[in-house]
Amino acid sequence: MRRLDDEADQREYFDVADHQYPRTAVVMPPRHTEVEGRNVLDRLDSARDDGRVLDFGAGTGRLSIALARAGYAVLAVDVSDRSLDVLRETAQQLRLPGIETASALPEVGRFAAIVGTDVLHHVDLDVQLPRLHRLLRAGGKAVFSEPGAFNLAWYVYLALFHDLRIERRIVTCNLVQLRRTFERHGFREIRITGLGLLPRPLFGWAHAACRWHDSMGNWPLFRWFAYRYVIEASK
Repeated sequence: MRRLDDEADQREYFDVADHQYPRTAVVMPPRHTEVEGRNVLDRLDSARDDGRVLDFGAGTGRLSIALARAGYAVLAVDVSDRSLDVLRETAQQLRLPGIETASALPEVGRFAAIVGTDVLHHVDLDVQLPRLHRLLRAGGKAVFSEPGAFNLAWYVYLALFHDLRIERRIVTCNLVQLRRTFERHGFREIRITGLGLLPRPLFGWAHAACRWHDSMGNWPLFRWFAYRYVIEASK
């Protein structure tokens, strides 16, 4: 078996349309996705007024479009040029001018906030977190939404519909490793919130049902097995 080259393999995988987050779900998010996106946006404090937001691993715009709709200026970064093509087309279709795109992190810059969804388990955190910390301005906040490593539903889903080699770092998305890794790279005020215990689309029939189910994932003990996590950290 050939050795994985992270960036090249991620780019090749997500350049394929069938592996990208659907454009229709970006333009009209399902309720459970809308609730999750709002969960991230609500934690950004004053970033809208005080500077740009970097969307790390933006893909086809799942967060970038929601941020732009809410009035944020966004730099969307992703290794997949094809995904960014879809993002730009969607932004143009929706007449959202506040999104810039890039295929790599900038060397310099100070961002009010850095966000991402389903990206941390695709990268080497010991490589990328120092870069993100450097780009975050003093007092800025990082907010990420990730799958929970100890929730077995993910391994069934990924084995059936995705490539486990590409998703292999999902095992690092647990409470202990996430906290320790963020701390090791200089982040502070780290807070990890569990969202749900079962696949969230099952509760997408109503906002109240989705929020109730999400709250279960943050109950004591249950939090270890949460379906997703929202990670907040400050510089």
